[in-house]
Amino acid sequence: MSPPAARAHVAAFLRLALKQGVSLGALHSGRREEFVAVLAAATLAFDPGRDYDEAAVNAALKPWLAGPGAMLATDHVELRRWLVDCGLLGRDGYGRRYRRPPPSAEWAPAIAALPRRVFSDALMPAPPDRTPPARARR
Repeated sequence: MSPPAARAHVAAFLRLALKQGVSLGALHSGRREEFVAVLAAATLAFDPGRDYDEAAVNAALKPWLAGPGAMLATDHVELRRWLVDCGLLGRDGYGRRYRRPPPSAEWAPAIAALPRRVFSDALMPAPPDRTPPARARR
């Protein structure tokens, strides 16, 4: 992917990050570049090829919506549905197991352009502080 194309996906996401109350439906019908950028960023909350149950998917999407996806006026259920409908998150026939498949040609450039560390790792809770408490000086 060319650097200008990669920058375009990041810029589209950053434009959205400055907003509040953004509807995925409105983006889908009118602002495709931003729609692709935001769903690509949400996809980064999942490891490729790893199986997730529904609770694990919800556990990944809720903090994503509270962090990088805070501009969206949606909940984890609607976001999960968009990810499945767009082929960014596969679901088994029983609706019990989910998996992030290899992205299609439409989505691959945006997913590759967005830095995973910014859009997913930042959501992980910080490890507990294991340093011993400081001793009081006398």
